[in-house]
Amino acid sequence: MKLFEFFIGFRYLKSKKSQRFISFNTFLSVLIVFLGVFILILVISVMNGFQGQIKDKILDVDSHIVVSNLASEIDGVAIQDYRELAEKIRGTEHVVSASPYLQGQGLFRFKRNVGPVMIRGIGTKDYIPSDIKKFITLNRHDYCQKKGIYIGEEMAFNYGVKVGNTMEIIVPQGRLTAVEGVSPGIRKYKVLGFFKTGYYDFDTKLIMMSLTDGQDLFSVGDVAYAVGVKIDDIYKMNRMASVLQSVIGFEYVTMTAEQRNHNLFYALRLEKLIMTIILFLVIISAGFTIMGTIVMVVMEKRKAIGVLKSMGAKPRSIMVIFVLEGFLIGVTGSILGVIFGLAASLNLESIILWVEDSINGLMIWIYQVFNLGDFYRITLKPSSVYYIDTIPTEIVPEFVVFIAAAAIFLATIASIFPSWQASRQKPVETIRYE
Repeated sequence: MKLFEFFIGFRYLKSKKSQRFISFNTFLSVLIVFLGVFILILVISVMNGFQGQIKDKILDVDSHIVVSNLASEIDGVAIQDYRELAEKIRGTEHVVSASPYLQGQGLFRFKRNVGPVMIRGIGTKDYIPSDIKKFITLNRHDYCQKKGIYIGEEMAFNYGVKVGNTMEIIVPQGRLTAVEGVSPGIRKYKVLGFFKTGYYDFDTKLIMMSLTDGQDLFSVGDVAYAVGVKIDDIYKMNRMASVLQSVIGFEYVTMTAEQRNHNLFYALRLEKLIMTIILFLVIISAGFTIMGTIVMVVMEKRKAIGVLKSMGAKPRSIMVIFVLEGFLIGVTGSILGVIFGLAASLNLESIILWVEDSINGLMIWIYQVFNLGDFYRITLKPSSVYYIDTIPTEIVPEFVVFIAAAAIFLATIASIFPSWQASRQKPVETIRYE
């Protein structure tokens, strides 16, 4: 590309005083590209942050890989030799922990409150998983040492449960029979302490106890339903599942967290994909605006094009000049979008707090002026849904580069057709009546 082509293309971003509308269209094109890149970076960063935090909370509490029995004489799923199996798994490279556990559904009753819960019996006096103990916020040292249960802080708050209170747990107990079905088992347990995982469903519906207490509650004997495995790299779950399968044999089956939570993880990926496509349409719409802008610039510069051609400029040079204009619009909008998008993503928490304070300040003033009664503060952070303290963001540099490059590419492509039309103009016809 010659220097004069770049100089003229940059100069054509402006227009004559009599054609300010074209300058406005140029500004509008840059603005739409900027908004598309800015919103796309900000929204995808927030979605990555939310998805990452949700995955981390689920995988932090739940097992990365679960090893269960294909068949057994006891309830069809229980593992009798769970101690030997757990030891074999712990000896595998990249395995951090392997914890046999029991898990089932049941009901709790506390005073007049009754509700569904998930009961998990995990850990023994000799082996308490470190990833379980770290969530316990009160009386950590009593876990698996005394008979009792641990409940989530959120559940304790909702029902007014305090340490030392007694709760009744009701579960299906014993073996399934054709005549009587499964008899209910009822046990009373002392609340020994609380835990907080940061995942709302677990903190409101999960009850933890030792494996021995779980075996007694469900009346299944000295067995475990599965062995929960934690590995050192969650991005290698599928590969490690295959490795463990070969180590323990095909008597058992391995299942990753993504397979067990398939619907959730699929919904998160689908939501991100759809949002990305929708926001990319904003950038595509900028392409049509750029195309219209360059068409009008070509119409305005007909005389200049004729002069350039009469001075020896080739059609290729004319085309490059106007393609360069679309390219410069894309570059300008993309650079501004990346800068402001990254700045907003990195400071989103402060921006959200400022917006909250502004909205609440305005609403308080309105309530006071019109005497509307008490005003309850509005919060933009859905803690009741996601159970988060901050708005999480995660910037993926590769995706930011891809967004900027795609915006520049689309802006450049949009300018090709009007640039080609400009290059076909004949110099005699363009300056005949000028």
